[in-house]
Amino acid sequence: MKAGIDFGTSLVKAVWMKDGEYGFASTADRTLEDIAMELHDDGVQRIHVAGVGYSDEHARNLNQFTLKTIKGDPIRHEKKTQVYGVKKLLEHNGERRRNFFLVSVGTGTSYTVRLPGVTIPIPLGNSLGGGFLAGTGRLVGIDDYGEMARMASRGTPLNIYVKDKVPTLNGTALGEYVLAHFGLATQDSVPEDVMATAIDIASATTVKDIAVVSHSSLLFRWTKDVIYTGSTIARFPSLRNSLETYTRMLGKTPHFPEHGEFALAVGAYHMQE
Repeated sequence: MKAGIDFGTSLVKAVWMKDGEYGFASTADRTLEDIAMELHDDGVQRIHVAGVGYSDEHARNLNQFTLKTIKGDPIRHEKKTQVYGVKKLLEHNGERRRNFFLVSVGTGTSYTVRLPGVTIPIPLGNSLGGGFLAGTGRLVGIDDYGEMARMASRGTPLNIYVKDKVPTLNGTALGEYVLAHFGLATQDSVPEDVMATAIDIASATTVKDIAVVSHSSLLFRWTKDVIYTGSTIARFPSLRNSLETYTRMLGKTPHFPEHGEFALAVGAYHMQE
């Protein structure tokens, strides 16, 4: 038996098959040693490795398995494997999508376009992902991701919107565009509002990137479907809500597949099939 493991810059995520269903495990909830023990108990013997965070220390923790890696550009390989994993996840859930724009929000954010017969990795992503949100949380005295997510959900973004300066645009899509993130912040701003603003910065910047890429080439206009994956989306419900709002404002359709944060691990599991 085999497993696919995504070694990210912050988390390690594993996928394997048991009784015809995927098994999922992440170091967001458990230790790597605990995950390795479960894989061994379930009869896994070979691990397909993906992700730019793989290290010799990980290899030592998994020395009871045969490890399979792929040589070449690790970032390009990761993006293609992630797209393949998304397709496999969708198929497993009875869905099929030939064309889509894939957004992976982990420590940072990356973009890949899937068109008929070709996967196009976008060279640049952005730095406003989970690392940015976690750092903002620590700045206001929070270390726990769950508490960060709860506070963000309770807060209100400290933004200046177009409608604030042009009241006639109140109630319109244009009126909801942000003129200045943190434009309403003061020394008395509460952590909940700071976290809500950080969420809004991450989502607005991500959707702006999608808009720029979509208008940069005719190739990228072939799909209206945007698939969002990544542990950051799974752990911050308000980020998902904000991304959905901004994506629809762009005229595109957002999708958040179940277990999407395991897409790279799923792709690694199916490596070279």
